[in-house]
Amino acid sequence: MGVMASRMIASQLEEHLGEHVMSLSWTVAHMPVVQESLAREGADPELRKLLDAIRKKVGVAFIVPVRGERRDFPLRERASVGRVLGNGEAYLARGAGPLGPSLRALTPVIWQGRQVGAVSVGMLVEDVRTALQELSRKLGVALMVGLSLALGGAVLVAWNVKRSLWGLEPEEIGRLHGERESMLESIKEGILAVDRQGRITLLNNSARELVRVSGDIRGEPVELFLPDTRLPEVLRTGEPEFDMEMLLRGIRVMTNRIPIRLRGRVIGAVASFRDMTEIQALAEEVTGVKVYLEALRVQHHEFRNKLQTISGLVQLGETHRVLDFIDRVVDGQDTLASMVTERIKNPEVGGILLGKMGRARELGISFVLDSRSFCGRDPGVSSQTLVVILGNLLDNAMEAVRFLAPERRSLRVSLYDEPEIIRIEVEDSGTGISPEVRHKIFDRGFSTKPGENPRGYGLYTVRTLVDAQGGEIRLESSERGKTLFIVELSKKEESL
Repeated sequence: MGVMASRMIASQLEEHLGEHVMSLSWTVAHMPVVQESLAREGADPELRKLLDAIRKKVGVAFIVPVRGERRDFPLRERASVGRVLGNGEAYLARGAGPLGPSLRALTPVIWQGRQVGAVSVGMLVEDVRTALQELSRKLGVALMVGLSLALGGAVLVAWNVKRSLWGLEPEEIGRLHGERESMLESIKEGILAVDRQGRITLLNNSARELVRVSGDIRGEPVELFLPDTRLPEVLRTGEPEFDMEMLLRGIRVMTNRIPIRLRGRVIGAVASFRDMTEIQALAEEVTGVKVYLEALRVQHHEFRNKLQTISGLVQLGETHRVLDFIDRVVDGQDTLASMVTERIKNPEVGGILLGKMGRARELGISFVLDSRSFCGRDPGVSSQTLVVILGNLLDNAMEAVRFLAPERRSLRVSLYDEPEIIRIEVEDSGTGISPEVRHKIFDRGFSTKPGENPRGYGLYTVRTLVDAQGGEIRLESSERGKTLFIVELSKKEESL
């Protein structure tokens, strides 16, 4: 750019100087005093003084009046002067003179209609070169200043860009992008991210399958595809949400929602979704094992207590009472076990009822199973769902009565397998639930249990499962009376 600018400036400067000396030559040639002087014979010292003053004022090398015709000039000057004296033309040319190479303009002088001479105005080539060098020097300084500013700006921009990219080079960014894409597509969970305005910026194939979209929906508002999402709420509060259940296009999923922060500011949020089908299958296995273990633990504890009672009676010599005790235990156990076996065909549900019955006996709580209760082997509702709902409702009921007087400790359970719904009723004889607490008991983390670390997830889990099943849960309670939870779960269509 500097070389090109220098050449352009040199060309324009030479052209400008040529126009300057040509204009000055024309002006001097049309001065009356010059015309009259050249029309007279002989030298005119006053004219030379005037022209010398003009020369100094305008800064040219020479202003020379020429009197006579072309043949009056030396041979070396006739070629350039001849066009002026012979043809009456103004002329600009480079040439050699007494002072050295110059750029000069010659203009004819006309007096009373005839040419009486010419005026030659010139600048030395050396002066032109000096002016060009001065301009080049100033241009060079300007270019160096501009280059320094440009380099400084480039370094600042590069530093700022690199800082925003965490010091990564372009090839590292490309590699990380490829790794990220491969990692996202290898994850079975659906991953969806949004920006600060709630527009979708990223989603993997698993998320596309769950949301049921095939095209590119990046840049679209997330509410268009997930009306029930809480990502805007996470963006607003900046608080993460973990292990939340929700219905996504009719599919129960487990979701986590986490805000994305950059230098302390929330710039987006990311959500992960996992189909509950696999989780539910695993949970059913784990829950079944836990139920059986709890039932075995209770039975083992009861068995030891009964053996100790029999041992004590034998040592006391009360053999007839030993037989009576054994008969009562066998009859009671047979009656309870046979009732559960006959009426409750689902093994997991039967197991949880037997386990909770044993736990109630340990706590001295009267546990009554409605004789009309019935549950088929395949009730149309997930066994794990039934086990979790029953387990949490029974735990809350036992917690409500365990510290009452022994004669007041009782609870009743009913389980009805109807054609379209499963109906569960759990009633306790506790002290009831106050109205100001009643509307909060299903909230996550809320608990009325004493202690520094109450859990408060039991009834929240029950409500979540009921909502996911499309069911209904009701509470009937008074401040000084019984509390009844009624749960109705809709069966799956394929089981109807």
